[in-house]
Amino acid sequence: MSIERQLVEEFKRDSRRCPSDLDTRIAAEYRQQVMQQRGKPSMFKTKKTPKFVLIAAIFIVLCGFGYAGSKLLFDDHTDKLSSNYKIEQKLQLIPEDVAKIRGSLAEVRTQLNPGETAVVYFKDHDLEAQGTPVVYGINKPVVLPVEEWRAALQEHHVGEKFPESILGAYRFVEGMETSPFQFTFGADAYTLLDEMKAESKKTGSEMLWRKTDVSEDITTTYTSVYRNAAGDSIYLTWQIADGAPGAKVFQLVPPGTVYEELQIGGLTAHYLKDSQSLFGESSVHQDVTWLSAGEGKSTAYHVQTDSRTVTKEQLIEAAKSLF
Repeated sequence: MSIERQLVEEFKRDSRRCPSDLDTRIAAEYRQQVMQQRGKPSMFKTKKTPKFVLIAAIFIVLCGFGYAGSKLLFDDHTDKLSSNYKIEQKLQLIPEDVAKIRGSLAEVRTQLNPGETAVVYFKDHDLEAQGTPVVYGINKPVVLPVEEWRAALQEHHVGEKFPESILGAYRFVEGMETSPFQFTFGADAYTLLDEMKAESKKTGSEMLWRKTDVSEDITTTYTSVYRNAAGDSIYLTWQIADGAPGAKVFQLVPPGTVYEELQIGGLTAHYLKDSQSLFGESSVHQDVTWLSAGEGKSTAYHVQTDSRTVTKEQLIEAAKSLF
């Protein structure tokens, strides 16, 4: 029986009972099957990969992790997409460790070509969340200037509108087909992680990294970047689900995350502030996010910043300006 079929059967059995730890067990099943297939041709490179396999595999957001957490922060739904954020106590890091990991990820990124992604192993931060290894990593997006970005959106038939400026001072400067605060990894990530663990034990290396396959996301992601004269940035990101209903995004945040529910344009939105972000220009990441559905698709909107000078009130005002 193929990996896909075994996971389909497992998913069907579990979905009838809907236990609280379903997502954790899907992740564990995914990793077990990948390990059993070591050395065999990958079954996950086709675009027909079941979306529930990807649920367990691809989303690494905000602080750099993506597994079933311990405390629900919020859970939003549309017919095609659900967004689930949880707090995981094990992801609490001290500022010195955040700075060390950020520096190492930034160093790895300089050695990648645009469009490449790497899995990174840290000997001193070999953690597990709900029995599943935490996977660290970094991507280097292909950044397009304004006119090329407009053409790319048109080519992909992306009809979402975005302003030429935000808050008056932030001008539209570039775009990318990813999120600068998201690391996604391929099906080979766990194999690479185990290989690096073994090498670390043999050589004593504290940090190792390997390039990983590009994953097939359950959503397509587009980010338009706005920047002011001082170099501060605001990012408008769309995660669009236009396939079969039921796509799910699971994201973990550390326990120190500030959270507030908002009402914007008649929709429920969420403000989050993470002070130990592993991505972006600073360790402070703020995000105003909400879901919207229509025209056969669902979209998760994110208005984000990695600038320490942008206030919560300014970011919320930026989000309101899009309605």
